[in-house]
Amino acid sequence: MHDVVVVGAGSAGCVLAERLSRDPDRSVLLLERGPGWPYAEVTDLYHLPVGADAATVGRTVSYPVSPPDLAVVRGHGIGGSAAVNGAYFLRWHRDDFVSWEHPIADIEAAYAEVESVMSASPFADDELPDAARAFEQWWGALLPTRPVGERWPAVGVNRIHSNSIRDAAGGRRVTTAEAFLRPALGRPNLTVRTSTTVTALESKGDRVLGVRCDTESIRCDEVVLCAGTLGTAAILFASGLATGPLRVVEHREMLVHYRLRHSPGRPTPLLPTVAHTASGCEIRCYGGDFADYIDGVPPLGPAIGVAAMSPGTPGTLVWDGATLTVDLGSAPDLPARLAPELDQVQDMLNSGDFRGIIEPGSVRVDPVVRTSQHASGSLPMGDRTDRFGALDGVHGLRIVDGSILPPGGRSGPHATTVMVAALSS
Repeated sequence: MHDVVVVGAGSAGCVLAERLSRDPDRSVLLLERGPGWPYAEVTDLYHLPVGADAATVGRTVSYPVSPPDLAVVRGHGIGGSAAVNGAYFLRWHRDDFVSWEHPIADIEAAYAEVESVMSASPFADDELPDAARAFEQWWGALLPTRPVGERWPAVGVNRIHSNSIRDAAGGRRVTTAEAFLRPALGRPNLTVRTSTTVTALESKGDRVLGVRCDTESIRCDEVVLCAGTLGTAAILFASGLATGPLRVVEHREMLVHYRLRHSPGRPTPLLPTVAHTASGCEIRCYGGDFADYIDGVPPLGPAIGVAAMSPGTPGTLVWDGATLTVDLGSAPDLPARLAPELDQVQDMLNSGDFRGIIEPGSVRVDPVVRTSQHASGSLPMGDRTDRFGALDGVHGLRIVDGSILPPGGRSGPHATTVMVAALSS
């Protein structure tokens, strides 16, 4: 019998397993439903293996989604979604934490630790394509520009920090699996099992006693669910510990496309720089056409994204007794909400700052309301869970992943999810 079973070897689970197993008297079992360690095609920073035609089959899983023209994809295997994403590792704003029970000094220390361990650093000036430099110049005339090395973002121009190693050999994502879990694999009190699906929790009364897998039940003193917002919700529904739809927050986005006059001639980061507006939007200067990064995506031209971050857009997780569906709604009001920022982006692309960079007359707004793949906050701290992820009214269980993030964060959730895992261990 293990002391702790951690479910999910993704961004949070790898941190929890490493931190908890530092105590040699505590036995930790880490379970992952997907395959083992990611290989070079997966870790390549300039390639996102999430498309339908990706050669890296088996590293992602798709969920049923409404509306059906959207796609909701999550990482599958050791490293989780962080093994297949754009390696964006930006903190939330400092004042996004005013209602948290954790002291801001503890939050800052946890951020600093995980940033150091995961080699998180800002993209340098010479890593930016010409469009990103023009983007920073244009927005810098309207908003403050944060120093490139500043760890805390704010309203203004913010250079993206990336959990990656960029050198002469190329670019490689650094996940919590590589940074935290791999150095701990030699510990005799830590066991890692892949290709093991947890279908439900074993409980008696208000106490969780262990997990039920495909072929066996595993008893333990504590279960920590780190299966990601969607995976954790499915386990809770199957265990009878979640009833009715669970609310989530997504960051829906619209794109403004354009055509470059000249190819950058080298790989560029997916998202090197952003502007955060006082209205709660994130203006994203993508490094190129999504077709350059994702296999099977039709080429539509490079894009500037406008995403609603705070408040985010609501969605629900619905369980039909066997399958989890992500209902994000049609967001009919979002185009009007984003209209001022979309107008600014078009003004920017048609300005003198972009003369010589883009083809005249190529700027167009894509009417599709997309998703950032950021659904989180189904069991937020201070509402359904405490600051360490304990679910109200249930003993022997904690939840430590994007499920427990409160709403209101003005950056993507990845860095904050990893930070919370460090705080919760």
